[in-house]
Amino acid sequence: MESEWMNLCESLCVFKDTAKDWWSIISRRYSEEWRAYHTLSHISHLLELFSQWRQRIADLDIVQLAIFFHDIVYDPMAKDNEWQSVILFKKFALDGKLSEEIVERVSDMIMATVTHSVENKKEDLDLCLFLDFDMAILGQEMQYMMTMPRKFDRNIVIMKRKHILKGGLRYWSPLLNLNTSTTLKIYETFMRHQQGIT
Repeated sequence: MESEWMNLCESLCVFKDTAKDWWSIISRRYSEEWRAYHTLSHISHLLELFSQWRQRIADLDIVQLAIFFHDIVYDPMAKDNEWQSVILFKKFALDGKLSEEIVERVSDMIMATVTHSVENKKEDLDLCLFLDFDMAILGQEMQYMMTMPRKFDRNIVIMKRKHILKGGLRYWSPLLNLNTSTTLKIYETFMRHQQGIT
């Protein structure tokens, strides 16, 4: 994963020392002890999907930047994680001397993860793919999906949710507004299983 970050920075003409410094920040942030899901493993999974779909992506650097920075700030009690992630990305952009166009594009992608909706932006394939990468966990096989409560349990405890189902519904409620993904059907099957409904 570090090599992918360094290659990305080289493509963006970011100085090697700056790239190394920011990799330390990225790896430290995604390794914070209170994270259960938004970790380096999540980023690694997104990068795998990115690699599989790279032939369909118009701007590889933009999508990779969005992958690395979209969850870089994560406080389970906060309501502005995406905005704080944008702020930290902009600090990197300043250090890396990125163009305003790149900054705006990546910032918009990060903020799109608030709702994971592509309303009025369905023609933006890069955005659609990025958001689908981020939500791809919901398309995993049911056996893997059944591990999700354990993965999310620590964060839900922090959020003072009494029941995993309640926490899950609250966390995934934005999915109810999605029109462009098949993952909702997987989620509904998962939730019925949790409730003992056949």
